[in-house]
Amino acid sequence: MENWGLVTVRQAEGLYHQGSFPINQKHNVQEIIGHELAHQWFGNLVTMKWWNDLWLNEGFATMIGVKAVDFLENTTWRYRDTTAEMMCITLRSDQMDQSIAVSANKEVDFMRHLELQPSQKTIIYKKAAIITRMIERLVEEHTFKEGLNRFLSTFTYKNADHEDLFNVLAYVHDSSSGGHLSGQNFSLTDVMDTWLRQAHFPVVHVNRKEGSIVTLRQERYIHFKSRDTRDYVWKIPIFYDDPVSGKHKVFWITDKQPVVFDMGGQLVVDPHQLTYMRLRYDDVMYADLTAKLLDDFKAIPTNSRSRLLDDTLAMAECGQLDYKVAFNMTMYLAKEVL
Repeated sequence: MENWGLVTVRQAEGLYHQGSFPINQKHNVQEIIGHELAHQWFGNLVTMKWWNDLWLNEGFATMIGVKAVDFLENTTWRYRDTTAEMMCITLRSDQMDQSIAVSANKEVDFMRHLELQPSQKTIIYKKAAIITRMIERLVEEHTFKEGLNRFLSTFTYKNADHEDLFNVLAYVHDSSSGGHLSGQNFSLTDVMDTWLRQAHFPVVHVNRKEGSIVTLRQERYIHFKSRDTRDYVWKIPIFYDDPVSGKHKVFWITDKQPVVFDMGGQLVVDPHQLTYMRLRYDDVMYADLTAKLLDDFKAIPTNSRSRLLDDTLAMAECGQLDYKVAFNMTMYLAKEVL
């Protein structure tokens, strides 16, 4: 518990002795302490206006906790790989029909819903952390840090909601040169509202046209037959590295129409698993990816290998993909290293 001046931790979550406990217990202790200390800023110094923005506390604290372990361990615990595991866990929870949006309308009895569906805390903690990480990459890390400093200074000992945060980030972002939203006809708030106000997540279909040229098309991912028939659309950032300049860039999918994208030298879309989504490749691309994994699996980043396995197995479970594709994808695992 993040009481200001008296942080409390369960005994089982606060003890570690080398040789007596597995390494993941050490990571768990570090992450919990990092999480609760982060609340001294996100929750105590600045407090959300109402429970529907609880993610401002828990999402940030979860992300900072994982970053803290990465900083402390340096080699045994990598932020990029840990968030890949977090992504898989969260997608599995978020594909359930009763899943909720990260930020609900104030009319919704938010805390009562969490009491009835305690599993949905995954959305408030882990999904919020993943979306926060996506915001960080979208506005760039230095802008994100500057924005957080300005946000905490502006709302010290006050209440704030997510719009207050986005307004500050947008101000800092727009004041800097360039930026991933430059030239777009939508704002950072417009982008993030699609991720915060809507439950569930998209699946992006990837179909090869010729060479490195593919088409990308989004739709809502439905794992089970759903009672929720709303037609969700997300503003989806596709992060990639420019093959010439090496700079981070973003390609946008803003509606349901197929868009043409040049993957350049990338083997997979969103190679560093920065966007909260599933990917569905066409059969030819799956065959090529399976062959690459068997030939040189390290050519595909670790978190993308995780995504390929989780996405194909999830889609096979609900009949959207042949199990043969998913099982073929697992054949390289004998070569995988920890």
